[in-house]
Amino acid sequence: MSWTLFHVGRVPVRFHWSVVLGLAVFSGFRIDPVGWLGVLGLILVHEVGHALVVRWAGAEAVAIEFTGSGGLCHWRGEVSATGRAAIAWGGVWGQLLVLAVALGLQALPEPPASPLALRLLDLATWSNAMMIALNLLPLAPLDGREAWALPFLLGRAARRRLTFHRDVAHDVPEPPEAELGDDAPHAGAARALASQLLEDARRPEDPS
Repeated sequence: MSWTLFHVGRVPVRFHWSVVLGLAVFSGFRIDPVGWLGVLGLILVHEVGHALVVRWAGAEAVAIEFTGSGGLCHWRGEVSATGRAAIAWGGVWGQLLVLAVALGLQALPEPPASPLALRLLDLATWSNAMMIALNLLPLAPLDGREAWALPFLLGRAARRRLTFHRDVAHDVPEPPEAELGDDAPHAGAARALASQLLEDARRPEDPS
């Protein structure tokens, strides 16, 4: 049984009854409102990260759900294998952004020093880093099961595209040097390759 408490954009955020049990286990069955809110905030950032990449990949996020074991981003639509791997990374990318901000605050000449701020920074750094490491284990149902395929898929797509550009360049005469700036061929090819890799990730099926 789940309850919708609020929306992020148009995506409903639901809480399953098991969240209470999960938070109790996390805090060692102690009353810890700050710790509970911090963990829920990290989970929300993680799932919103998934939802944003789902949208980028051309699919639709339909709900974010908090459960006793963490969170889930429910989505629908067809995306490529590269897109699915990118979606798996989306939550970690969100958490890494939080980690970077927290480390930046700690590096200030006068970092926040109140007990509440120190506790939140501890959650945003150490607890956050532990959650990231756990989630990237290559085991189902963790995101690492699909996420670690992304470097291989991007490398394969890049090799395919580079081979294509090489073959085309071999068959098409080069324009006169006077028509090109010093960096035009390299910059243009790099932009085209990056654009095509992004487009590949959004296609429903990877070309075989």
